[in-house]
Amino acid sequence: MEEKNKKCIHDVLMTIPPNYPVNTIYLNGFPVKVWAFSNMDCEKCVAYFVNEEGQVVIFDIAKIDGISFGELEDDDFDDC
Repeated sequence: MEEKNKKCIHDVLMTIPPNYPVNTIYLNGFPVKVWAFSNMDCEKCVAYFVNEEGQVVIFDIAKIDGISFGELEDDDFDDC
């Protein structure tokens, strides 16, 4: 089951365009703040992200448990 979950994360990363905003990724359940997805290297099984300081950070795709996109704005619930 775990291998299937990791393939799903890989599939999601394949659909994200470069410089797409990402808030947090979860590595083995631990949240890591990032700013944007950069790209991934399927041969090396790594994903590149840009952190809030503008540095490129590299993560093993097999260790990524989840991805959080964007942040809620205060006006997101104005219509409720």
